Amino acid sequence: MTRRKLKDNIANNEELNFVFGQATTQEIVQIAEIAQEQIIPHSAIVCTFTFIPDGKPVRHYYDLEELQQWALNDIQPNGIRSPLWVRPHPTQAEKYELVAGLRRLKAAAILKLEEIPVKVFDWDDHTAFYAAISENTNRRDFSALEELDNTLRVLEIQLGYETEQVVSFLYRMNNATKNTVNQNVLVSQEAELVQQVFNSFGRITWQSFVATRLPLFKKPVEILNAIRQGKIHYTKGILIASVKDKDSRQKVLEEAINNFLSLSEIKQRVKALNGSKKALSKSEPVSLKQRLTNTIEVAKKNKMLWSDPKKTQQLENLLSQLEAIVKN
Repeated sequence: MTRRKLKDNIANNEELNFVFGQATTQEIVQIAEIAQEQIIPHSAIVCTFTFIPDGKPVRHYYDLEELQQWALNDIQPNGIRSPLWVRPHPTQAEKYELVAGLRRLKAAAILKLEEIPVKVFDWDDHTAFYAAISENTNRRDFSALEELDNTLRVLEIQLGYETEQVVSFLYRMNNATKNTVNQNVLVSQEAELVQQVFNSFGRITWQSFVATRLPLFKKPVEILNAIRQGKIHYTKGILIASVKDKDSRQKVLEEAINNFLSLSEIKQRVKALNGSKKALSKSEPVSLKQRLTNTIEVAKKNKMLWSDPKKTQQLENLLSQLEAIVKN
């Protein structure tokens, strides 16, 4: 793969120098604040995200119930007070591509608003991507996985590397600080650019990123994909990832998504599964008495079970049979 000439890339690209050389996230927001507000039709805004490497928004998940309540209780009486950021669409005439404000746009769709307040910027892909991250970071903290994905996206663009190459280079930098490899990597142009990117975000250092974000790659891929696809909240997904057995983990994941399980309900299931797995790992058969006790404990904590008429009838029949056995 042909790499970019990093020194020339930074020195000769004015937009890139603005984004990664001088401006912080706060400065981009300040520049956006003085831009003139416009009102455009809702139908003129499209969410193609062509400026993002994989074409997906920088946020992974929006809680639909929370979003609807926010739309009804805040947006409906007060309107959209903070304009969305858009740019002229690169390929669709008379359309604008959303850069930042997806949550507000979704709320407007819930309320069927025909017009939306926006600020239009003539941004290239690099600047639009960074502005999207800056605006979202300013409003609400990213989850660790969102921060991992978005930071890697930026580094891929600026280093001209694939994801695996970026991760490898960061680990090389980290090892160099521990004197385990040649320290020349720390004074390379690539390392300088990595430092600039993290300085511009102003959230965590690259060392903290390596220690606390990169390990997420070791989580089960089906969990990470579900979070990235917006099917489940980050905190719920990472909790399910702690289930050791693959089949059990998949079942909990599907149940959590399909039945909108709360965090506390997921905790109960994970605790029960990991507890039973731990007992089995001792190579001792679980007694019939213990199986009965475990099943009753799980059933007592399963709120969905007691709200299902069909299942409660089945439990009623089974309980009658059990009572008859015990009495005899």
